[in-house]
Amino acid sequence: MNMKKQLKIISSLMLALLMLNACEKEEDESPVITEVVAKNHDNESKEISLGGTIMVNFTAEARGDARLDYYHIEIHDHPASGNVEDEYKIIDDDFKNESEFKGLKKTPVHKHVDVPETANLGKYHVVIIVVDDKGYATDTEALKTEIEIIE
Repeated sequence: MNMKKQLKIISSLMLALLMLNACEKEEDESPVITEVVAKNHDNESKEISLGGTIMVNFTAEARGDARLDYYHIEIHDHPASGNVEDEYKIIDDDFKNESEFKGLKKTPVHKHVDVPETANLGKYHVVIIVVDDKGYATDTEALKTEIEIIE
């Protein structure tokens, strides 16, 4: 193998390593969400009645020199059709400009979400997204946090 070809291979490997390192760095800079709990406001149950209140708790922490910007909470059911368009969403809101969150490095969040009397009965998936002031985001999708709406 000639020297030119070896140099090309080494350059390609170095570029690949730099790109991999950049991707890892981005993941490390994303905010962290811990201590996620969704339950009945009145007791420790994961079952909430129509018209009841869901208590959502979590802790958010920004990494590096970033600060927390906002969070988003979505609570949706799992329709029999399997179509996202058929999901019933109890909440699907951004919480921007919250003084007890925005600009902080780390903070616990405690939110009450009312269940409408018209909500579908059954299991619901709770998803929290935290975004920092650098635009990095993390969600709790992998945690598969669930509650159940009952009569």
